[in-house]
Amino acid sequence: MADHKTSDAAFEWQHIIPKDGYTIYQSGSHELGNFIQIFAPNIPYRDAEGKLKLIAYLHGFALCLPKFYQEHLEFLAKQGYYVVFPDFQKSQYPDELTNKIREEKAPLSLWFNILTDVISKWNKFKIEETLPQYRRNKIGPIVRKLVKPTPFKYLRLSLALVVLILVIRLLNRRYGKHLTQLISTVGFSLAHSPVEWIKQAIYITDKGWKKLSENNLTIAPSEFDFYVFGHSLGGLLALSWPIYLEENQQKFLPKQIITADPAPSTDMGIPLTVIWILKLFQVPFAANPISIAKIGNKLSDIPVGILHGSDDKIVKPQFWVNKAFWQQKSNFDCIASQEKKIYFSLSNKKYNPPLIAFHNQAVTDTTYFNDALFAKLGGVKKQPNLYNFQYIWLGLDLVVKNQADVNQLLDKFNQPGSLIKVTDTLPEKPMNFTKIAIALLVGLSLLGLGYWFGQYYTPM
Repeated sequence: MADHKTSDAAFEWQHIIPKDGYTIYQSGSHELGNFIQIFAPNIPYRDAEGKLKLIAYLHGFALCLPKFYQEHLEFLAKQGYYVVFPDFQKSQYPDELTNKIREEKAPLSLWFNILTDVISKWNKFKIEETLPQYRRNKIGPIVRKLVKPTPFKYLRLSLALVVLILVIRLLNRRYGKHLTQLISTVGFSLAHSPVEWIKQAIYITDKGWKKLSENNLTIAPSEFDFYVFGHSLGGLLALSWPIYLEENQQKFLPKQIITADPAPSTDMGIPLTVIWILKLFQVPFAANPISIAKIGNKLSDIPVGILHGSDDKIVKPQFWVNKAFWQQKSNFDCIASQEKKIYFSLSNKKYNPPLIAFHNQAVTDTTYFNDALFAKLGGVKKQPNLYNFQYIWLGLDLVVKNQADVNQLLDKFNQPGSLIKVTDTLPEKPMNFTKIAIALLVGLSLLGLGYWFGQYYTPM
C-alpha cells in the first residue's frame, strides 16, 4: 500500500529552471518521499554510437538536498550528461529552490507529540494530522514503493527517537543538538527499510525519465548508456541498484557503477549510538539492513569502482579490505565482478590548508547545517576542493565518456603535478603509541585493583 494516493497523471514539473548550459526539472516533495530533480543539458553529449548519457546520483544518509552535491550535479550537466537526483528518504527538507531552513518544532517535542498521538489514537492515527504539510503537495510520482507504516511501526520509531534524542543530549549537548536535528530531519524515512529506499529511487528515476522524454524529440528516440553514482550509504544503494530492478526497468541496468566512500552495510556510516537504539526498538531501517556481504555475489557482470579516502573516519577503508574475524573474505572480495577496483586517495597535510582524504570527498557544500556537526560527520565543505576535481569528478567523467573503465583509473588519477595522490593499496597506519600506552595503563590499573581487592577486601 502506498503512502500517498496520487496517480501518475498528477506527475507534473513544479519547477523548470533554465541555467547556463542546462535546465533543472523538479517535482515531488521530500516529505512524501518522491522528490526528484533532473539536470538536463542544453546540448547533450553523445558518444561515437550516438548514445546519450544518463546518471542516477544517490545521496548519502540524510544528505537529501541537491545542495549538498550541487556543484558536481552542475558540472555533470555542463558536460552534456543527464543527471537524475531522487530523494529516496522521506525528510523535512524544504522543497523550495532557496533551500531556506524551515522553522520546525524542536526534535524532542515533535517526536514526543507523535508518540502520544500514536498511543492515544492507534488505528485512527494519521501522520497527516500531526504534520499538516503532508497534505500540501500532491504533485509528483506516486510513492508506490514506500509501504505505509503501521501504527506499531510509528510507535517503535517515535519511541526510539525520543530515547535517542535524550541519550545524545546527555552524551554531548553541543554536538548532540545538531545531530538530533539531522536525524529528526530524516526521521520518517527510518520507518522504511533500505530495500524500500532503493526500490523507490529506481521507481522515481524511471518515472522522471519517462516524464522528461514526453514530447522531447532529443530524448524520446535515443538510446542511452546508464550509470549509477552514489556517496556513502548512497554508494551501497548504487551497488544494490541492479539487484532490485524490475523486469520492465532493465533499460536502467547500469553499464558501470562508481561510488564514493560507500558503506559496506547500511548499519555503517551512522553513529553507533544511533544504530544501537534503532536496533533496540526494531526500527525498520536498522532491523532490515542491506550489506555487501549478502548482495555482492549478485554483482558478477557489472564493472564496479570504489573511490575511498584513506583518512575516512566515518566509513573506514579498512572495513572494505580487511577481513573481520567472522568473515571468510573481505567486503570488497564479496563483490563477484571480475572488473572491480578500490582506490584510496591520500591526505596531503603539507598543503596549506591541509588536504584531508575524509568521508565527504564527493560533497561540495555542507553549510545547510552547522560546521560543528560535519566536523565530526565526514568533513566540512564550503565549496569543491581538489578531491572533487581530481578524484571524484574526474573518475566519473572518464568512465561516462568511455575513456576508462572503473577498474582502470589509477594512472588517470596520478598525473604529473597533482597535489593529491591515489593508490590501489591501503597504506599501513603507523602504530598509535599513545593509545597503546593508555590501554596498557588502564589494563594494569584494573589488574592492580583486582589484586588489591583479592588481598585486602573482606566482605562485612
